[in-house]
Amino acid sequence: MFDAEYDEGESTYFDDLKGEMQKQAQLNCAEFEDQDDEARVQYEGFRPGMYVRVEIENVPCEFVQNFDPHYPIILGGLGNSEGNVGYVQVGPFAAYLKILKSRDPIIFSVGWRRFQTIPLYYMEDHNGRQRLLKYTPQHMHCGAAFWGKI
Repeated sequence: MFDAEYDEGESTYFDDLKGEMQKQAQLNCAEFEDQDDEARVQYEGFRPGMYVRVEIENVPCEFVQNFDPHYPIILGGLGNSEGNVGYVQVGPFAAYLKILKSRDPIIFSVGWRRFQTIPLYYMEDHNGRQRLLKYTPQHMHCGAAFWGKI
C-alpha cells in the first residue's frame, strides 16, 4: 500500500524544487523587467544567452599569429566554492606498478580539470576510523583524501 502511493505520487521532490525555481525566476523577471541590462547584471549576474566581453592580458604572440576565427575558443572557470576535499578509492593499476607514498605530489585528471595535489592514503577500520598509510598497499584498494577543484 505504501509503495503504491509513493511510486504513483503526483510530484517528486525534484519536481517541487524545479517549480520553486521557476516561480523565483518569474518573480525576478517581473521585478527587473523595467531596468536596463547593466543594472540587472549587477543583481542577477549574466543570464544565459547574453554576450560577454572577455579581455585577456599577457597573451602569447603565437596565439595571435595562429588564431583561426573558424574554431571557437572555449573558456572555463571554477567558482569560489569548487575547492573541496575529495575522498576517493584508489587501487593498483596494471600499467603503473609503482607504490604511491602519502604526501607526495600527484596530478589528478577529473573531467576536463587537471590539478596537482598532495593526497593522504588511508584504510578504513571496522569501526569507521581512517588510519593513515605511509604507502599504498600493493594488492589492495585504499582511500585517498585530498584537496582539489572537484
